[in-house]
Amino acid sequence: MFKPLTGIKVIDLTYFIAGPGAAKILADWGADVIKVEPVFGDPGRTTGKPMCMPTEDDCNILYNIYNANKRGLSLNLKAEDGKAVLEKILETADVFVTSYRTGALKRLGLDYEAMHARHPHIVWGQINGYGDFGPIKDNPGFDTVAFWARSGAMMDLVEKGTSPVNPLIGFGDATTSCSLAAGICGALYNKAKTGEGCKVMVSLFGQAIWSGSAGVASTQYGDS
Repeated sequence: MFKPLTGIKVIDLTYFIAGPGAAKILADWGADVIKVEPVFGDPGRTTGKPMCMPTEDDCNILYNIYNANKRGLSLNLKAEDGKAVLEKILETADVFVTSYRTGALKRLGLDYEAMHARHPHIVWGQINGYGDFGPIKDNPGFDTVAFWARSGAMMDLVEKGTSPVNPLIGFGDATTSCSLAAGICGALYNKAKTGEGCKVMVSLFGQAIWSGSAGVASTQYGDS
């Protein structure tokens, strides 16, 4: 299998589907991905249960779809010793991927500005619901609302006068994962030329607008 990211080290501070999916793509392409979970584990470990999938330690199908090919580490990042361990592994990392909200990252000292000051070599990637700007930028975002509902896709995919579509779980998450993985690869190419990392940001809402961009544009010219 072609693995162009062999030799790249990624620290994966994500949960559920969207963020883990991006790091999984990087792992599949050869990167050494270390998933950092809180002491209680990624809440995505139990997400498969309502869909009748096993969630045992030795058989957790949904979790493994987005987390296979990674190494794992459990840290309490609210404790000084946990922060110290993370800082140590960040020293030799190339990429930091997170799906934590920006406020939480600031409280942990892991927002882009703080991390770039300490580790300017790191490509810093974040996936969230609504991006960096606007009145709802700090809102939590899952794919059902941020990707499907707010973009209008939930209604645009059904016949007029019928009920909104009931979206497949994780569809918007997995789609947005691809964009973050691609953006990180572009940033790694830039780092190879400059030696410096940068910020890569994608959002579920932004991805949905891009995915439906042809339809969005057509409505400006009378298409309904």
